[in-house]
Amino acid sequence: MGIADIVPGVSGGTIALITGIYKDLITGLNNLNFKNFNRHFLKNFKSNKLDFLLILFLGIATSIILFSKIILFFLDNYINEISSFFFGLIICSVYVLLRNIKPIKFYDVIILLLSSFIIYQLLKIDNFNYQINITYIFICGFLCSCAMILPGISGSYILLILGAYKFILSKLDSLFFNGSDSYLFIIAFALGALIGILTFSKLIKWLFKNFENKTLIVLTGFIIGSLTKIIPTGYGEIELLNIYNFFTSDTYLILWVFIGIIAIIALNKIGEKNEIQ
Repeated sequence: MGIADIVPGVSGGTIALITGIYKDLITGLNNLNFKNFNRHFLKNFKSNKLDFLLILFLGIATSIILFSKIILFFLDNYINEISSFFFGLIICSVYVLLRNIKPIKFYDVIILLLSSFIIYQLLKIDNFNYQINITYIFICGFLCSCAMILPGISGSYILLILGAYKFILSKLDSLFFNGSDSYLFIIAFALGALIGILTFSKLIKWLFKNFENKTLIVLTGFIIGSLTKIIPTGYGEIELLNIYNFFTSDTYLILWVFIGIIAIIALNKIGEKNEIQ
């Protein structure tokens, strides 16, 4: 999830959904409230999914800190391979998710197409031009966290739109340098993200409780709608033509699509095994 959240166009929420931990993630986030911080906090730590949440976020934080420099290197030097890998990952994700929604009715298809179109249009928004300061980074963290929870909406892509993506990565890269002010921006971003996650997760939990299948269909639509943004631009003005030209310009990239598909199949198997246990 941490690596996915670093790469623009890919959502950590997608990884959570296809590995079968999405509901536990939302449940754990909803249990992070003042009501549960009482004398029974440690006793109910596991039942409230807070142990799961702690381990998950340690993994995400470790991944972001360790891989931010590596991801920047690959994005600068191997963007086509990275894009092809995640293209395959997302295509297979859609299949896995739709396979688990039964039965799919006609109006479910309409909801799927409509949610895909909404995200597709949202991701066409141009970058904002804004002075980057502590307050702006806090707002970025809040908006980015909402996107991280939603499959299909990449938190890092929201940062790209807001014009703060490379700024945040550079601050992560220089976090432990002497005399660096990076920690101030990272703390502001983390606080914004925490508030956003705790706020938005309540809505997601309510939707799953009352409209589980419809929520899954909408979330899958979000993933489909984000698909065209995975591929670098410049291969055609029309998105489908851009994708076609991208892969036909170098058929070697199709290999990376299959690697992405295999990765999702493996992750899905792990998710199914965890659910059985």
